Amino acid sequence: MSFCRSTAGATVFGACLLLLAVRAGAVVQIPQPLTLDAALAWADEYNPAVRAAAIRIRRLGGEAVHADVAVPSNPRVELEAGRRDQPGGADTDIGIRISQTFWIAGQAGLRSAAADQSLAAAQADHAYLTATVAARTRAAFLSVLVAEQAVTTAERVVDTNRQLDDYARRRLDAGAGTRIETNAARLGLQRARAFAAAAHDAATQARLRLKNLLAIDPARHLSIEGQLAFRRLELPDQARLLDRAVQQRGDLQAAAARIVAARKQLALAERQIIPNLTVFGFYREEAGGRSAGGADITGGGIGFELPLLHRYEGERQIADADLAEAQLDAANLQREVRLQVLSGLSAYRAARERADVLSDAVLDAAQSTLELTRRSFAAGKVGAPAITSAQNNLIDIRRDYLDALASLVRAGTDLERATGGLIVMANGQGE
Repeated sequence: MSFCRSTAGATVFGACLLLLAVRAGAVVQIPQPLTLDAALAWADEYNPAVRAAAIRIRRLGGEAVHADVAVPSNPRVELEAGRRDQPGGADTDIGIRISQTFWIAGQAGLRSAAADQSLAAAQADHAYLTATVAARTRAAFLSVLVAEQAVTTAERVVDTNRQLDDYARRRLDAGAGTRIETNAARLGLQRARAFAAAAHDAATQARLRLKNLLAIDPARHLSIEGQLAFRRLELPDQARLLDRAVQQRGDLQAAAARIVAARKQLALAERQIIPNLTVFGFYREEAGGRSAGGADITGGGIGFELPLLHRYEGERQIADADLAEAQLDAANLQREVRLQVLSGLSAYRAARERADVLSDAVLDAAQSTLELTRRSFAAGKVGAPAITSAQNNLIDIRRDYLDALASLVRAGTDLERATGGLIVMANGQGE
């Protein structure tokens, strides 16, 4: 019985601690309604990937401090005592020895330089990751706006088709319509409702993706404030943009720093065959020391390992392979950056043209066409095929319009990532 009580008490205590931890973590509240600028600032501070990269910088900073030491280890102190048995009696020998090992052949500088370059690579990675997360957050935020507009347009399509369905049923009840016309209107309404359900789900999924990037509770309500009006990007000459993107990308800078670090590590591995020197000094009293008729001995010397059995061949091979791998990664990454920029340019131009062609006006025109068809249907000028055609046209135009907006968001933010934040798709009053 006492065990059960203890277990229950521990469970309650643990639950209280968890509740306190959750409350402590919720002290900082995300701004609401959330604007794009606020979302970017929040992601920069709280995104898990950015925080992990910052933690890595702290760890590598510690390694750099550890590598920047003047000697391989602290001084070593050794004490000794022994009993000396002699014909005249027993005496005690005591001694002390102090030794210190020193780097040889510039190994200290190479170790420190390699650690500094690894830290510089982590810092460059952090800078690029910050730019990447900003682009992903921008894309997620704008995707929420597109998804919300999709819901709005879907509801408009449902409302228009509902009016047409009501009229077709009243016309059938009055004996002026046909079952074919009623079925056509009903099918259009059901189809519009299906698209509306899909739009609501897409909006929910878009919000969940944004919350994940912001590292907030996915069940938490998040109010979004913004508008969809994309200013046209001012793109420099293609060759110039490629050069600037290569200079801007933090991951390329990180790759270059890793090459330098690998070269330092290779040089260090090649010099490990040269043993470090250990300098020592000692003082010893034999047979009670000079004052007791014995002897005081003071001296010093040097020591070093003989690189006979372990010649560090494996370490040199590993360091050489690490350097080759770093150089290959940098070359592949530079090619990948250029590919991403060119691909992003093409995708953005195509998406920009689609968005310009498929504007709100086109969607309004398609909805107006359906309304005019409904009036013509009421006047007996057209039949069910015309209604079905107008319904299909409105739904298709709506899909193309929203796809164009989504493609523009995706292409613009992909180009932002490809250029390391050099090109940013602003969200404001469009041209």
